[in-house]
Amino acid sequence: MSAGIRLAGPVRPPARRMVAPDPSPQDLAAVQAACRGWAVMWSRWRRAYTAFATFTAGPLILDEPDPARLMQRCREVQYAVAHGQAVIA
Repeated sequence: MSAGIRLAGPVRPPARRMVAPDPSPQDLAAVQAACRGWAVMWSRWRRAYTAFATFTAGPLILDEPDPARLMQRCREVQYAVAHGQAVIA
């Protein structure tokens, strides 16, 4: 040891977060088919599905990395709009 420097211990690299793979064209088509009334796309930059409502006068956009959760949220929003309830997306 020189100059009074002590090592704190072994240095570990930062933990890497798992990155979701891009969906196949068939997977994206299945999500689109399940979300009627929505235009669905995959955002490579954000690593999430984005759904744009086509049944509302104003913009309504949902983002979800999990396709099952996106489909659930699409159904919930469509139900709320059909029954005149407030929508918080």
